[in-house]
Amino acid sequence: MSLIGILIAVLVGLAIMAVFAGLLVILSREETHERLHYFIQSDIAAQTEDVKGSRGASSLVRPLGGKAVFKRLDNQLRSRGLGERISANLLQADLKLTVSEYILLVLGITTLGALIGFLISRQPISAVVAGAISFFGPGFIVKWRMAKRRRSFANQLVDVLTQIIGTLRSGYGLLQALDFVASQAPPPASDEFARVVREVQLGQALMTALKHLAERIENDDLVIIIAAINTSQQVGGNLAEILETVSETIRERVRIKQEIQVLTAQQTISGYVLVFLPVALGALLMIINPTYQMRLFTPGITLCIPSGAALGIIAGFIIMRRIIDIEV
Repeated sequence: MSLIGILIAVLVGLAIMAVFAGLLVILSREETHERLHYFIQSDIAAQTEDVKGSRGASSLVRPLGGKAVFKRLDNQLRSRGLGERISANLLQADLKLTVSEYILLVLGITTLGALIGFLISRQPISAVVAGAISFFGPGFIVKWRMAKRRRSFANQLVDVLTQIIGTLRSGYGLLQALDFVASQAPPPASDEFARVVREVQLGQALMTALKHLAERIENDDLVIIIAAINTSQQVGGNLAEILETVSETIRERVRIKQEIQVLTAQQTISGYVLVFLPVALGALLMIINPTYQMRLFTPGITLCIPSGAALGIIAGFIIMRRIIDIEV
């Protein structure tokens, strides 16, 4: 297997990842109401299954768009505990895909990537490399979307809390304040609080809906806000004043985090440079003089050099990330 074939296989896998990213962008533009209704009704069906039986409970969940086959496959995956994590990740990434649709899409892209990699070089290793990149690519993109939405939500949280406080002081209730935020705030805050309001409208308790929001976002400041709301509902008090105090604490945390990011920006950039510079230099030398560079990959003890270099780069990057990862 030549190096050119491996590089071509890698590029094919990356191209398929780009196609998958485009599909996710297109799918994420769909309306969220039907998918949200599906998730809420699934919970209601699970709660009533003990009373009415599986047949009566299943009638509560109507297949989205007539996709009865996908719904039955989803139920089978959920019953075996295989789809819970995938479903949670898709929901946190705001992707309008069911578990079965996501799995079939990953399998299809993996098969296509392996096939294209094999057709390009006619070598099995190319099919393996392209198929592996295509298989792990969708999961990487989902994780990236999850992290991006969480960062965006964290940046909007102070402004959202200010809107909630202003609405409460105007005489409205908490649910009306959340509904106002859902209609006025930009995404993803508007989408998340719209989910909370719709869950309450479909029969969930307000604190349960807020708990689901905390599980989707996984933000420490949001946990503090929900804990303050829960305490206010249990022991009473002026919720607007409580949230005002929490807002000041969150603003201070955000300010400190921003200062830490500025102070550690040089170390962060240095970590990425130290990772990509050896890889880029090795690729450049491979293009200039591939015969000389390929001696590093000959079977025998010589393989310890690139293997040790790769392990050292990975270990150094992890250590640098741990050093600059300062908890506030």
